[in-house]
Amino acid sequence: MNPGSLPDGPSHDAKHPKKLIFAPGDIQTTPEPKITPTETPDPSATATGVTTAPAPISRLAAEALRSNASTPDSVTENEIVSHPARAHQFVSNPPLTISQMHPTNPLHQFHNWFRDPRLLPSSAPETCTLATASMPSGRVSARVVYLKELDERGWVVYSNWGSREGKGGQVFGNHADGEDTLSAMPEPGQDESLQAGLQEGNKWAALTFCWSNLERQVRIEGLVEPLSRDESEMYWRTRERGSQIGAWASWQSKVLWSMEPELLLDRRRKSLDPTLCPQMQVPGDVDATDIDDGRALLEKRVKEMEERFAGVEQIPLPPFWGGVRLVPESVEFWQGRRSRLHDRFRTTDTATTTFAAHLIHLFTSANNISDADLISSHPILMLLIRGLCFGLNILSNIIMWALFTRALTAGSSTTKVLITNTAANFLVTAMLGMGVFGERVGGWWWVGAAMMGVGCVIVGRRD
Repeated sequence: MNPGSLPDGPSHDAKHPKKLIFAPGDIQTTPEPKITPTETPDPSATATGVTTAPAPISRLAAEALRSNASTPDSVTENEIVSHPARAHQFVSNPPLTISQMHPTNPLHQFHNWFRDPRLLPSSAPETCTLATASMPSGRVSARVVYLKELDERGWVVYSNWGSREGKGGQVFGNHADGEDTLSAMPEPGQDESLQAGLQEGNKWAALTFCWSNLERQVRIEGLVEPLSRDESEMYWRTRERGSQIGAWASWQSKVLWSMEPELLLDRRRKSLDPTLCPQMQVPGDVDATDIDDGRALLEKRVKEMEERFAGVEQIPLPPFWGGVRLVPESVEFWQGRRSRLHDRFRTTDTATTTFAAHLIHLFTSANNISDADLISSHPILMLLIRGLCFGLNILSNIIMWALFTRALTAGSSTTKVLITNTAANFLVTAMLGMGVFGERVGGWWWVGAAMMGVGCVIVGRRD
């Protein structure tokens, strides 16, 4: 449909378009009117239970907002913004501080928020928005999905990923054959041809949870990885049979029907009331000749799938259907606060990537690129760097063990040697983590280090 199909109304230029939805900003709460001793309330309202009718201006404001041909005037705006419902200022939660956040794992922090008893099951707190982008155009699309699993690696959702027009083509790429069929999902470590298609897609995605009643939001950005067929099969078996049939029958993002808007004027749906639009001619046989909008084709495919699996007790998992896991690169926890001074805490996976990215910069000429993108674009070099770090770790263990054995042989006290070795490992590991990988240690770490130092002194004096 195009804007020309809207009802006629006052002309508006491009800089001042007609307001169809009007939502004013935040205001302070309007205080309740106080009755002074000289004022006497209407006794009839209390005695008979009669409610005072709203002022005419309230009715005018409501009618103005519901009119699709008028723009709210200054009187209407004053009436709307003075309504107490507009005084919402994010006061449901106390201030969010860093001490309330999980110190190391955003997945655990999300789990804590998700288990908040104020999140009622009826509100479907697992509802989230998955955003993906096409390459190389960069066009972004988003859709509402349901979170089905949360594990130690990320957030898992299940859907149809075979459509080349939808999120499947954006994430896993489009194959060069151009076939108008649903593509199978790639499985990690098995089908190399499907893995090649995976590299053509854009694996970066974002997931957003919005819990309005809690005044909280969680944004996750990261890389999408497909689940194994065994993992998807486990969830597939929990779905009811009708949903399994629907998964086989539905081609998500595929257009089933299209028509020019002008052709719809003479062919309205059977639900059209002629009394509301007397200027439009409704065919007399509209009940028998409704517009074909593609639903008949979908229902036909459902019947075909029901016949196909009529004698099958367990409907198999479609090759184009399954689960994906969003492995986080960053997670942001947002909580509303008065006067729009909201609290935001963002965690990023930089404990090891920063050091690795620094080494990659030494061997490449890449500039003006983020560490995460740099690492994802050099997987082989990243693997070699991790192997180097692993080898250095083994070498360090060998050296430490040799020094420890030598100390036990030459030292006068085995207890002192054991305590010194433990304390040294504790301190050296933390110092290397801070200096090389940029890790941060909390206040309790310093308390533990101090207690360990005091314990070493006490035991050393007694031995």
